[in-house]
Amino acid sequence: MQDFPTAFAKLTPGRHKARIPLGTGASGTELGIPVAILRGAKPGPCLWINGQVHGDELNGLLAAFDLLDSIDPAALSGSIVLSTTANPFALDARRKRTPADEEDLDQSYPGRADGLPTQRLAAALFSHVAEHADVTVCMHTVGTPYDGRPYAVYKLHPESGVSEAELLRLTAHFSPAISCRMSVAAGGAELPGNIAGALDYQLLARGRKAFMLEVGGGGRAEAPFIAAATAGLRGLATSMGMLGRDAPALPRTILRATRRGHLTCSHGGFAQTTVTPGSVVKAGEPILRIRNAWGELVETVTQDRDVFVIALRRDPVMQSGDRAAFVAWEWDEVTIG
Repeated sequence: MQDFPTAFAKLTPGRHKARIPLGTGASGTELGIPVAILRGAKPGPCLWINGQVHGDELNGLLAAFDLLDSIDPAALSGSIVLSTTANPFALDARRKRTPADEEDLDQSYPGRADGLPTQRLAAALFSHVAEHADVTVCMHTVGTPYDGRPYAVYKLHPESGVSEAELLRLTAHFSPAISCRMSVAAGGAELPGNIAGALDYQLLARGRKAFMLEVGGGGRAEAPFIAAATAGLRGLATSMGMLGRDAPALPRTILRATRRGHLTCSHGGFAQTTVTPGSVVKAGEPILRIRNAWGELVETVTQDRDVFVIALRRDPVMQSGDRAAFVAWEWDEVTIG
């Protein structure tokens, strides 16, 4: 199989396979990132879809497969590139992090070609995306123990030249439950670690348009969410002038989260809830109730303000400190220009 740079430079119209080399395993097995390329009959932009960066997040790559299946190259201008998984080691292990070094790939870009395994993964992919992609959709899901309706995440880079309004318009193609503006500041309430090492943020730093789409929950294939993501990708490609038809109508407004974070539990036990992701829970109302091993109610998770529920614990087995829910504390409705 050809390496990606050689294949991308010489492709004729049609669907093609390539690989981004990663070295070899101890057994001599050649390691690499699988890449599918749909080259159109006419020149045009490049839409790059990163199918997953975490090994247990599957809905997005399945949506990308369906998109490639649905497009006739003769009707396509430009190229749609799918890096099916940016972390084949994590995919094979069905894990979020790289097994060899327990690092989070989406906190490791742009990477180091001479670094640890996760840094090498990041470097191998990043240079190609940064060179070719006009727009990159970074596919994710919420973690396997959680449920969530599809939503979008975007970051702002002060030197990208890409405005917040433009990023919101890109996310609007997917009719997300909410589009979340994510801070990359260290020590924030959202996630620990190097948030600025995310693929989308590092692409923005190089003036490339990029954002994240969270397509439901991890560790499973959710047909309605996959279909919705496929439709969103098709709409985005159309808006980019790749499919030779009128741009799709976008929603007039979209919900924008400007501050969000996790709610954790103090007691272990078994969680129950009647709340659903995508809903607003009023101040003081229960989000999650936890009973201990004797069936006694030991904790009711609430907030002292209204919250928008982005994702919610699906696995009822809880330990002290586990994340019970992911919520927006501040959000508004913005008009899509």
